[in-house]
Amino acid sequence: MVTSLHNADDPIADYLTDPAEIFEHFENTIDIIIDSGYGGNIPSTVIDCTTAEPSLTRQGAGELLY
Repeated sequence: MVTSLHNADDPIADYLTDPAEIFEHFENTIDIIIDSGYGGNIPSTVIDCTTAEPSLTRQGAGELLY
């Protein structure tokens, strides 16, 4: 799950937050997009849940409640 994606193709627009743009860039590599509208300019918080103990990968928008 992701709410913002780093845009390596555009040095000005650092993050993709428009669901249509995200789909356009990743339609062949993702299974589903749930369109909840545009995101903000603050990257989302990323939590790594691939190990027994979740860990913070990137602090961004969103509140940690664990």
